[in-house]
Amino acid sequence: MLWESLEKLEQKINKVLELVDRLKEENKQVGSSYSTLSSKVFEIEEKNKILVQENSRLKAQIKEKQESIKNKEEKVKRRIENLLARLNITE
Repeated sequence: MLWESLEKLEQKINKVLELVDRLKEENKQVGSSYSTLSSKVFEIEEKNKILVQENSRLKAQIKEKQESIKNKEEKVKRRIENLLARLNITE
């Protein structure tokens, strides 16, 4: 009976050791996946920083162009008003 108990205990220990081995392998895979995902997140964050900078630069360019267009429109408007004023004087 003692011998049977020892055999059952040995079987249980072997099962536990198999589970431990499987868990170690899964842990290795999870660690590898985490490492891969971590590096991808880092790359994405770096690309995002670059895009944010580019977005800011483009917004500044748009604002500059809009101001330039507005100034040109005002100049054209004044020139037209001057021409119209000159036409009214000559009538």
